[in-house]
Amino acid sequence: MTRRTGHLTATGVALTVAGLAFAPACARSQKYKDDQGTYATDSAYDSKVGTATTRADRFAQPRKRIYALPFANISPVGGQEFGDFLADELLRQLATRRKAVVPQNIKSSDTSADFFSGDKVRLTPLVREGRRLGVALLIIGRIKRIVYRTKGDDVGLFRKKEALAAVDLEMRLFDVINSKEVLLDEKSADSSASHVDVFSADDTDMAGQRAELVKMALRSGAELFAKDAGHALAKLSWEGRIAKISGNSVYINAGRQTGLNLGDILKVLTVGEDVYDPVTGAYMGRARGQPKGTLEVVDYLGPDGAVASVHSGGNFSENDVVQLY
Repeated sequence: MTRRTGHLTATGVALTVAGLAFAPACARSQKYKDDQGTYATDSAYDSKVGTATTRADRFAQPRKRIYALPFANISPVGGQEFGDFLADELLRQLATRRKAVVPQNIKSSDTSADFFSGDKVRLTPLVREGRRLGVALLIIGRIKRIVYRTKGDDVGLFRKKEALAAVDLEMRLFDVINSKEVLLDEKSADSSASHVDVFSADDTDMAGQRAELVKMALRSGAELFAKDAGHALAKLSWEGRIAKISGNSVYINAGRQTGLNLGDILKVLTVGEDVYDPVTGAYMGRARGQPKGTLEVVDYLGPDGAVASVHSGGNFSENDVVQLY
């Protein structure tokens, strides 16, 4: 398990308001608008992947399936909206960076809060949920503190104000297959902005500005988390499963999106047994399965499946484990 800390500041753009007295009381910062625009660029990333990066992918481990449960917001500021936003933003950045496969068709009714008991994590039910979702890695985390501060003029027609939002965050990355925590990461991030109010903004406007600035800080934190998670993922070996066997064709639950290449040789193992401490009953992990043979990837199936033929061995079964040879 590794532990890292970091800090990132995103400086807002000053919005100078001038003109009629009936101009809007406030406006969204340009930084916020620019950040929102990043959501529209995800598909553009795919179209810009060139030959060099495609070749580089061939030398890397296949990508693992990953999912992030909504973060628990244990601060007194805001509500679960911020926890949902942080999890979604983290998954978006992982997908954009191509560090993992983020399934689009899964959803959990649980949140990170369901798996915390104080500062301890309830590992057994967490691993069970990850396996139910069909992912290799599961992220949970907490928003531990949110601070929002403003300063500026209290009198006058045009009131220049500055605002700062800062967050303390915790992310935990779990290897569902081997039932262990592989990364405990803590970050602090902040975001600031300045603006000029004509007269004064009402409470609704101020609440909106505060929420926007907090989300910008959370987005900065998600960027840091995605970077560290990417480094951790690169150190983990990939594992898939046999989904179906039909005649001479063996179907694998991973393919093009995961990063399997035609011609890849996969070793097949039985599913290892779960091991429990005979004294305490605590879950210790899963034992390594027994080898059965090898398969060769010969075709793709759907967006992220593959078809393989028998290369050596036999007596394969659905749910058998496959790994790169």
